[in-house]
Amino acid sequence: MRTDRLTVTGMTMNGQARVVLVANQKGGVGKSTTVAAIAEMIAAAGKRGRRVLVVDGDPQANVTVEDLGVEGDGGQSLAQTLQFGAPLTPVRDVRPNLDVIAGGPHLAVAGATAQVMAENGIDMAANLEAQLSLLCDSEGYDLVVIDSGPGDVPLLDTYLSVANYLLIPTRDDQASLGGVARLARRFWHARKQGSSIQLLGVLLFDVNPRATKRNEDVFAQVNEMLAGSGTTPFDITIRSAPAAAVDMRTLHKTAGELVALAHDERRSRIAKLRGKESPTRAMWSSDPSGLAADYQELVRQIIGRLRRFEAPMQERVG
Repeated sequence: MRTDRLTVTGMTMNGQARVVLVANQKGGVGKSTTVAAIAEMIAAAGKRGRRVLVVDGDPQANVTVEDLGVEGDGGQSLAQTLQFGAPLTPVRDVRPNLDVIAGGPHLAVAGATAQVMAENGIDMAANLEAQLSLLCDSEGYDLVVIDSGPGDVPLLDTYLSVANYLLIPTRDDQASLGGVARLARRFWHARKQGSSIQLLGVLLFDVNPRATKRNEDVFAQVNEMLAGSGTTPFDITIRSAPAAAVDMRTLHKTAGELVALAHDERRSRIAKLRGKESPTRAMWSSDPSGLAADYQELVRQIIGRLRRFEAPMQERVG
């Protein structure tokens, strides 16, 4: 699986970076893993890649610490932006073309004081939008991907106000689908409040590809939830890969990065066996290429949907 075969063109929208929010009001549905995977693949794609910024808007900081292996500042920079309009401070060059605004527990304080701030005329969404725009202008980011925590509604509403697009990962259990339904209500509320955010699609995560009838039933439920949104679930699903999931979090690597590590591991094991040495196991997954291919196809579909969404806008501008 070669991520450099991805073609990523036209990733800016009217001179501004696209902002994609990845959210679900249920935890453990693959939000952070998906953010890290698509951000790294788009940043690495093609001859030069694209400049990508990940905003970890989750107090748990999973995409910062677990997925990308960054210590960060505990969410302090992002919290100060939300509360006081302070400039955003990215952790630079986490991967080639990829920077991160770290998440962490400081964001929980911002979420808890959101009502008091609103009563005192402090608009977290306006603060974030202004500073994000300044940072994108100065750094030349083509894409911003925001990872949202599952439980903090004031923070979620802020991200829904700022983002251009919403991507919703979900497992196929009823609790996860319930999180989709709750998020759909927040999405429509944001739209009524004036947000221009559009639903990019719903992604089925941790799927058994052989459970065709179950998957069809879940797709039917999701289609019903999305009625009137103008979009459908993504055709691609992300397969269940427990061993790869352990490796990604332990090694702080994305699905695409894990492929190269697995290749090196196989070569090392073969060399040791030929030398009559006992090989050591550094990874649990022997072949994560299928999982990486799922994410690569997801990136292709995301880019295709972005183009379709924006074609009418470009025609009007033209």
